[in-house]
Amino acid sequence: MNNIHLRTIAQTSFKGMSKQEIIKELGDSFNFFPDDIWYYELSKNWFGLKKVLCIVFENDRVLFQCIKKTYGKITTTRLP
Repeated sequence: MNNIHLRTIAQTSFKGMSKQEIIKELGDSFNFFPDDIWYYELSKNWFGLKKVLCIVFENDRVLFQCIKKTYGKITTTRLP
């Protein structure tokens, strides 16, 4: 994804969208469809810092989204 697309994602609210609408907008990106938390890696620098879009679903609709910066694995315990 290029930087223009990253800015667009950061400013877009996906709240209330269905899982099918998210797949249409962003692709499936190896997310397991029945899971309630999906991750999309937005960028990664040469130090290994990842910028990840986290989307949390409730009843197959987006409850909230956040962008996390992390090294290594993503942990779901620190989502807002």
